Amino acid sequence: MSGDGDHEVVTRAERVIAGRYLLHDVLGSGGMGTVWHAHDQLLDRPVAAKELHILTNGDEDHRVRVRRAVREARAVARVPHPHVVGVHDLVESEDRLWIVMELVEGPSLAHRITEAGPLTPQQTAAAGLQLIDALDAVHAVGTLHRDVKPANVLLRRDGSAVLTDFGIAALDDGEFLTTTGELIGSVEFMAPERVTGAEVGPASDLWSLGATLATVCGGQSPFRRPGAPATMHAVVYEEPAVSERLGPLRPVVEALLRKSPSERPSAATVRSALRGVVAGGPDAGVMPSATVREFRPAAPLADANTITGSRTWLAPAGDSVPAGRHSTSSEPPQPQGRSRRPARPKLLWWALAGTAVLAAGVAGALVLTGTLPLKERPKTETTRQVAQSTAGWQPVTGVSVQRGDRITVQFVSGEWTSNYRKLPMAGPAGYDADTDSWQDGVKACKVKGAAPFAALLARLVGDQNFPVHAVGRRLTFRATGNATLQLGINDTAGVCSQDNRGTLTVQVSVTRQP
Repeated sequence: MSGDGDHEVVTRAERVIAGRYLLHDVLGSGGMGTVWHAHDQLLDRPVAAKELHILTNGDEDHRVRVRRAVREARAVARVPHPHVVGVHDLVESEDRLWIVMELVEGPSLAHRITEAGPLTPQQTAAAGLQLIDALDAVHAVGTLHRDVKPANVLLRRDGSAVLTDFGIAALDDGEFLTTTGELIGSVEFMAPERVTGAEVGPASDLWSLGATLATVCGGQSPFRRPGAPATMHAVVYEEPAVSERLGPLRPVVEALLRKSPSERPSAATVRSALRGVVAGGPDAGVMPSATVREFRPAAPLADANTITGSRTWLAPAGDSVPAGRHSTSSEPPQPQGRSRRPARPKLLWWALAGTAVLAAGVAGALVLTGTLPLKERPKTETTRQVAQSTAGWQPVTGVSVQRGDRITVQFVSGEWTSNYRKLPMAGPAGYDADTDSWQDGVKACKVKGAAPFAALLARLVGDQNFPVHAVGRRLTFRATGNATLQLGINDTAGVCSQDNRGTLTVQVSVTRQP
């Protein structure tokens, strides 16, 4: 077993720890410890012994690290799962803590892609299914992994994945197990909320899973930059550089890598989408977040003491709203029978109810007589469009635009570059300020000077001049005249676009008020 994908074998004099475990060779070493190939002499079986790089005695900092290590072992031991590494023992020897685990005789995902290249989307999705099952089991016992990455996923001889190295996992019991300000883990695989010090949860591990899937399928981390500060900035503020190799896996990864935890999909949604990829189905399209707004119509008036008004609340996708809850606020439902306001006299409620019925009857009569026409609902046309980086302005087909229409352009997938020889691939927001400055010498090639190179642009073309908009991941605006919607890259077509590469897929919706 190795926690970092480093398989260089280092031989040292054999020794026994805790009077039981005979150490052989070093399998790997990382920031939290060194993993040894060992033999359990009592039970006569091979094991992996992780020598933690913390002493069992010393100052308060050392004692905090010891408590963290003990919780790591206990947390993992509580998760008997085929895709979570098994923990056998926790011992103290040579003034250090050792965690004895099952020996997984296989490479890490990091080592696998280094040696043999990226996995296919189907292979990646199959591994993702195993890992999301493992994370479900981990989260079910109140534990977070906090360091999901390719180096911490081992492959058994049968090819199945095993989640390992819970070196920075912590039980969610409110105790801070890290030194204040200490940032532990691999930055390019950390969720944005971890980097900024905000509250973390299961969605943080799912974000790291998304970065892991993008890396093992695309061949490189979507947020890796030359230095740690730049990588942290990319994780928090920039769109992921997702390779076109992901194919049908792209929507799943992009959904997992949303900046806000509340916008990421649930584990169940991800599992369903991954199964579709494994089965060779089409991509999942834009995936919903883990919370959805539920609405239930108000129950008939029964008693003033049971009336709580009309409220909505957010529930996990797939969950039903308890009977009798009918809301428009984001607060969770209160127990039935409890009123937020003092009960008003029943006479007043019945008067209000009677007035409402009378008003409804009058309105119905006006509709039937033609005095008050029924109001038509807004009509929406939706289409998908692939924007080419080399084609200049491209008209959006499948929708028509009239004055007053509300137009929404939403990024779906893809990446492109305005200079494949010098610049990396970019998403719809284009390049960050530092990367954009590399092209200062050819600023004249920009279509919209205020936007960075490779930004996705939209404009209306008609009888009058309309402004050019930078789309980013999503843009909504009103049409000020009848026109044709066009999309393009922020790089003038012609000589300037000869070194462009890639495409973006967007969804365009046009809503017309009657």
